[in-house]
Amino acid sequence: MSDPQRTAQDAAPRTGRCPYHVSGRAQADPCTDYLHLRDDESVRWDEDLGVWLVTGFREVTELLRHPSLSAAWPEQGRSKLHTSAEDGSGDGSRTSELVRRWFMFNDDPAHADARKIVAPLFSAERLAAARPVVEKLVDELLAPERDVLDVMEDLAVPLSSRVICHILGLPDDVAPRLAVWAPDIAALLVADYLPEVVTRGYQALHEVTAAVDDALRGEVPEGSGLWLLAEAHGRGEIELQDVWATASLLIYAGFETTSTFIGKAVRAALHAGAWAEVLEAGPTAAVEELLRFDTSVQQLARFATAPVDVAGHRIEAGDLVLIMLGAANRSPAVFGDPDHLRPGREIRRHLTFGFGAHYCLGAGLARLETEVVLRRLGARWDVVEEAAAPVTRSHYGLTVLEHLKVRGGTRNDA
Repeated sequence: MSDPQRTAQDAAPRTGRCPYHVSGRAQADPCTDYLHLRDDESVRWDEDLGVWLVTGFREVTELLRHPSLSAAWPEQGRSKLHTSAEDGSGDGSRTSELVRRWFMFNDDPAHADARKIVAPLFSAERLAAARPVVEKLVDELLAPERDVLDVMEDLAVPLSSRVICHILGLPDDVAPRLAVWAPDIAALLVADYLPEVVTRGYQALHEVTAAVDDALRGEVPEGSGLWLLAEAHGRGEIELQDVWATASLLIYAGFETTSTFIGKAVRAALHAGAWAEVLEAGPTAAVEELLRFDTSVQQLARFATAPVDVAGHRIEAGDLVLIMLGAANRSPAVFGDPDHLRPGREIRRHLTFGFGAHYCLGAGLARLETEVVLRRLGARWDVVEEAAAPVTRSHYGLTVLEHLKVRGGTRNDA
């Protein structure tokens, strides 16, 4: 969830493309679109886009907690694509008012105030209580006998949608709709200068808020996300628009980033021929390396509210900054042999979930779901291989993993 992901990818000549295969053969790395950015300075101005690109691990860490870099880029930040849109290709506006209310796109104290309302949903105690729910859902999704499993369609997508609906207190019949809404909301976050993107994104958000309103008119489970938001609204702490905003953020992020990462984790393990190493290291440890190796969110955007000096450069007030998490996670200054997946790698810290006050609230849930998927798949199959090349599509510059078909067995069968 960041300002134009497509623009950073297009900023320099590519040495390859995601996904992993070209003409049916695997590429050396799933993140080639971003890794070439490391060949330049760790902080540099991109004249074509009119933005700063930051790829160094140390610099990313510093800027993510810098008080003069605002997370409110949807309200304040503008790239050259938005300026061009004003000249005829679109209206040049930034994304919807509802999205601008998302706490991830606000600074403290508004960010902290909104975040603390739903923070209990992701406490260690609540995640421990959610584990049996996740395990039961994964077992149900893996129960049907099939020769080929589509990790995305059969597992990651239905799992993540059902889990976040359970946590928020949304009815089960809402879960299948998340996969319809998410792509249009994702496009709105990266290409909101295009009129057709705005139309589809606004429609998706309208349907999300309608589903939230429908649920609130019924019995909302006590302690659920909607219950917490309704209670805060009843106490006069937030407006109804904030209920819609936080609910839509959790629906989108809880589904999109987690389902994407589950698919990427399995794909990376198979691509690297490391499935056995994942099982040997243990899913809990392996998840951290998988998170580092191929992140769900490749970049974040920030808006400079005052001059910022970093790595010998001055970012001026009003400049837009793209913080490249995926490239920073491959820093050779921090990670030995960073472009190789090593499931047993000891990792002190990676930047997949950001850093500082805006560290991803749902990080624990994403880890939990992915760990359970890997553990259950490992219990079922200790040998897994791709049944077909991964199927992806480009969605306004975002590469979406649609299908990852695998087959498995045991070493005794080999």
